[in-house]
Amino acid sequence: MAQFDEYGCEDDLGRAVRAAYEAMGPAKEAQERMLTGLRAAVGQAEGAQEKGAQEEGACVEGARVRAAQAKAAPAKVASKRGAVADDAPRRLRALPWWARVALPAAACLALVAGVGVLYVQGVEGASVGSDMGEADLLVGDAQGQMESEASGIVGAMEAPEGSANAAGVDGCAPAPGCYGEGYTDAGEPDFVSAAEQPLSTLSADADTASYANLRRLVRSGAGLGTIDPGAVRIEEMLNYFDYDYAAPAEGEDFALTARAGACPWNAESELVVLGLTVGQAVTEAPPTNLVLLVDVSGSMGDAEKLPLLKESMARIVKGLRAEDRVSIVTYSGVEEAVLKGASGDDAEAILGAINGLEAAGSTNGEAGLSMAYRVAEETHIEGGVNRIVMASDGDLNVGISSEDELNAFVSEKRGQGTYLSVLGFGSGNYQDAKMETLADHGNGSYHYIDSADEAARVYERFLAAGAVPVADDVKLQVEFDPRMVESYRLIGYANRTMADEDFRNDGADAGELCAGAELTVAYEVVLTDEGRRREGDEPWLTCAVRYQPAGERAGEAPAEQRFAVGRESWFAEPGDDWSLAAAVVEFGMLARDSEFVGTATADDAAALAESSASSLDTTDRAARRELADLIRQASRNAAFDGVVAAS
Repeated sequence: MAQFDEYGCEDDLGRAVRAAYEAMGPAKEAQERMLTGLRAAVGQAEGAQEKGAQEEGACVEGARVRAAQAKAAPAKVASKRGAVADDAPRRLRALPWWARVALPAAACLALVAGVGVLYVQGVEGASVGSDMGEADLLVGDAQGQMESEASGIVGAMEAPEGSANAAGVDGCAPAPGCYGEGYTDAGEPDFVSAAEQPLSTLSADADTASYANLRRLVRSGAGLGTIDPGAVRIEEMLNYFDYDYAAPAEGEDFALTARAGACPWNAESELVVLGLTVGQAVTEAPPTNLVLLVDVSGSMGDAEKLPLLKESMARIVKGLRAEDRVSIVTYSGVEEAVLKGASGDDAEAILGAINGLEAAGSTNGEAGLSMAYRVAEETHIEGGVNRIVMASDGDLNVGISSEDELNAFVSEKRGQGTYLSVLGFGSGNYQDAKMETLADHGNGSYHYIDSADEAARVYERFLAAGAVPVADDVKLQVEFDPRMVESYRLIGYANRTMADEDFRNDGADAGELCAGAELTVAYEVVLTDEGRRREGDEPWLTCAVRYQPAGERAGEAPAEQRFAVGRESWFAEPGDDWSLAAAVVEFGMLARDSEFVGTATADDAAALAESSASSLDTTDRAARRELADLIRQASRNAAFDGVVAAS
């Protein structure tokens, strides 16, 4: 990387930093941001040239002491709270890459103090900065910022049990990408004997937040096996992608595409992928009553929060129609309806209201939600799609804030016929668990927005006029034949499983699916000797789908469809969609350090993702190749973490 040589002669430390930088393989945009920061550091150093050697010496000595303190802090905390301190190295991996480079570099400077002396004991009054290479400047500049972030980590480690910054609050283990963020890990379903428990029952889940959030974490430096497992929900990763599943037959609401093949990570099992497709609406899409509930609290001031939200909303507005209605409700310390019932084609009024939003104050999500539901009721369109779209980082700190309270609140409101979908923004204090709770119990979907392109994608697939709810309370019940299947394991959906008896309990809440939606469910299956036979027409399993017709068919009796899956679904080469699902599952297991990961490797997962893109058009191919690149980057990040930990 020539950038590290541009301002001076590169020494051993500079070469080490440069090698670590190259191992990260940052994108061009990230390189430009890093280089801008480095050049700014150079400017600061040059501005300090007039300071004397004594002052510079004091600075170096201070840096040495602070580095030593930073290294000693985890040990100090360990004597007080050993369990938390054990996770300190994992927290430190959440720091930006330059900080993780600077930590061992600063430690080296502390150990070899003579190097620092050489910098300051030159000609009396000479500037140290003038002789420093750019790599040295990187370490010096990173030291201050590293201490700022590291002090927050240490402060959280020392926080009292139960405080907002204490480790483990809201289920957030102290893992990379998780410090200050709230995740709840529901665990992973284990293998189950088909003879003892032949039924597997779950709610449909069209959320995609986990994949986009994981993409953000990996691009921020998180590596495989170091991410909070609560941030990795494999079902949402599977459902992020588009598949080439069969469309329903005429007169049917659902179709099932099943593919099975040898499990890539476990030679003893098969991977069965079930792809459910929802039919299109019969008539033209009805009008939409859209209430945008926007968090404008102080925590939303970062560039990837309210500014990105504004850009995203500006793109979304372009898809609205004259018959649609748009309202905007904001909340912070106070709640306000800044726009109510505007026509969808009144872009000037809508964009004017959006562009005028500013971040300040606390976060009273309860008051904001209450007002949004009131506005939705006041502007309700009979026979239309009435939906609240909440945009926030989930950092609720006034009013109700626990997951149980949020669950009860939105569950009570659900009966008024308004869907609640949730868009997550930002990092650092992001509260994923709260956001997921709101969407799951508000009869909506949950998505994470890390770019304006992602916002447009989510809107088109889940929120636009064509995304008409076709089925509410969608439940799946898979029955395995114990003569064919010895045992099985549901992959993902840990927090969406249901009691078997609730499958036909029409009062039990489950997920909603819109017209054209796809749902992917994967099982790892161990077949019996009879099941392994390649002849015969006995099914391995039967998948039943039960749902409440919605939209133009609202009020009809609950409906049910059944699909048999057997030997005819097994292929030596099951196809691109199966390969994609296998790649996603392997990535998810590697990311959360799953006990079921078997022989899976990042290289294998990336190869599966690449192969799944071979015969697709440009758009779908790009998404799948991005997955392959993301897997490789997460693997590089993990390797880099190992280098830092060993330093």
